[in-house]
Amino acid sequence: LPDPDFSQVENGIKHCLQHSCDAVLAIGGGSSLDAAKVIAICSGSDQTPRDILGYFSVSSRGFPIYCIPTTAGTGSEATMVSVITDAEARTKCFIVDPKLVPNAVALDPSLMTGLPPAITAATGMDALTHAIESSLSREASDDTQTKALTAVGMIFGNLETAVKDGSNLEAREAMAVASFYAGAAFTITNVGYVHGLAHQLGAICHLPHGLANALFLPHILEFYIDKAAPQMARIAKAAGVGSDSDSDAQRARALVDAVRQLEANIGIPQYADALKPEMVEELVDRALHESHGLYGYPVPKYMRRAECEEIVRRLLPA
Repeated sequence: LPDPDFSQVENGIKHCLQHSCDAVLAIGGGSSLDAAKVIAICSGSDQTPRDILGYFSVSSRGFPIYCIPTTAGTGSEATMVSVITDAEARTKCFIVDPKLVPNAVALDPSLMTGLPPAITAATGMDALTHAIESSLSREASDDTQTKALTAVGMIFGNLETAVKDGSNLEAREAMAVASFYAGAAFTITNVGYVHGLAHQLGAICHLPHGLANALFLPHILEFYIDKAAPQMARIAKAAGVGSDSDSDAQRARALVDAVRQLEANIGIPQYADALKPEMVEELVDRALHESHGLYGYPVPKYMRRAECEEIVRRLLPA
């Protein structure tokens, strides 16, 4: 499923036990990898998926898990995170634990050459969001900054080519490595408001996660400019955007403009067609609960409810 739910994961665990499996090989995009990681943990232990929700609740490693991603975006192959959907509650549930990090990963760009342009675009923007939110995180370190900024440069240099020429192995490989770096960075630093909002938009409107991130990314970056211009200027420099003679605020603005231009070039829409005015209040409630209360994302600037609602309304179709 595009968003793996508990029934899918539980069926996978039953399959493993019925066939006396002793390892899990995950091949696919982020949804496949997320599901497989939970299946591996629970098949090799006495824990259920709901037992391990939240932070650091996994008591034992479970089966070995090996990942071969076929998209370049989620970074799940490098993270200690899995996201499982509660279909009845229309919410996304998080499992965060170092035991979810795969035992080994193979990055093979040839497996990605058949991806449709729209999926390449959305997953690529997912990777860019991971890299940018990691770089802006108050939990960033020298190591995570190196990974995140390297990913930013690779994505700005290769995503459009990968979308428009899917058979270009050089661009595909660069995107695969960038996705891995971005995943390795954000699994340490956590994410921010883009993800807090995108998770709710995806759950309520059934939008792919990468697309939901792409819709919110430029608006959240614009919101950050007055408080995070130096950090944003550093990201802009990694992206090859703006000039060294620009002020931090000018270069931060150039980053926002460059993200919008990249999205336009690869066919990302500006609006969420499935979003309705009556959904806004619930979406904002959930997003702020996730970002402030549930996970306390280490963002560079905190958002008031009215500001959050204004940003969500910008995505309403004209």
